[in-house]
Order: sequence, then structure tokens, then C-alpha cells
Amino acid sequence: MKKTQRIAVGGLLTAFAAVMIILAGVVPSGTFTFPAAAGIIIGILSFTAGKSYAWASFFIVALLSFVICPNKEAALCFTLFLGFYPLAKDIFEKVRLKIVQYALKLILFNTSAVTIYFLLLFVFSMPEDSFEFFGINVPGIFLIMLNFVFLLYDLAITMFLLVYKEKINKFVTKINKRY
Repeated sequence: MKKTQRIAVGGLLTAFAAVMIILAGVVPSGTFTFPAAAGIIIGILSFTAGKSYAWASFFIVALLSFVICPNKEAALCFTLFLGFYPLAKDIFEKVRLKIVQYALKLILFNTSAVTIYFLLLFVFSMPEDSFEFFGINVPGIFLIMLNFVFLLYDLAITMFLLVYKEKINKFVTKINKRY
């Protein structure tokens, strides 16, 4: 792919990821789903245009998310985990032992989740009762449940990028060769 094409694809996918973050502020139930989708777009950009374009896109969308997204929780989740995880996933998967891979991934996830929790409480002044379930404050139980959701998210990224590489990218490459 030519450099101008990489720049164009990078710009389009960056804009698409930014729109996803904005939607997280508009759709109430999109606090986690839209930033996760934006992170997958960053992963696609990494495969299509290269890691440097993907990292640049991540930083641009992270900055824009705090400026234009009214949902600061979604912006924080994107910036501190969901946005860069598809890029970090590639690094972790170079480790040969699967148990070490998953240990590193879970350490990163739990560190990010706890950081997000404390930032939401103490910097963004989110009420502590936001983490209550039937009147019981359960951030620890919530974190355990989120670990299982994270493992599903990791699997979903793997499956989606595999389908993208084998099906969608071949189709896009054919079209690209025509022009």
C-alpha cells in the first residue's frame, strides 16, 4: 500500500473510531461497547496501514474523546484500555507460552480496570453508589465478572481480526489493485 493510501485509510479509520467514541456519549448503553468497537477499528488500522499509524490514531482518538465526548467514563475506558488493547494484544501474543500470554493480558486488564475505577471515583467525582448492586457496594465482584467479559472480548478480537485478514482484507486488496 502506498504512503498516501495509508494516510487516507488512517484518516478514515481514525474518524470512524472518533465517531464511535462520540456515540458512546449519545447512546446511554454504549459506555463500553462503542469504545471497544473503536479499539477494534484501531486494530484493523494496525493490520492495514501499520502499527505507527495505529498508535497515532489511538492517541488522536484518545485526545478527541476527552474533548468532544460527553461521557468521560467511555473516554477513560478507551484511553486506558480498550483503545490500545488490540495493539498490546499483538505484543503479548508473541510470547510462546499461552499461560504467560493470558497472565500478562489479565495483569494489564486488571491494572487498567482498577485505575479507571479510582480515577472515576476521585478525579471525575463519580458517585460511589454507581458501583452498587441491590444496595451492596460490589466493585470486587464486578471486577471478577469483568475478567470473564475481558476474556470473551479477547477472543472476539482474535476471531474478528482473523476474519478480517482472511476475507475482508483480500476483498479490499482486490479493489485497491484496480485503482
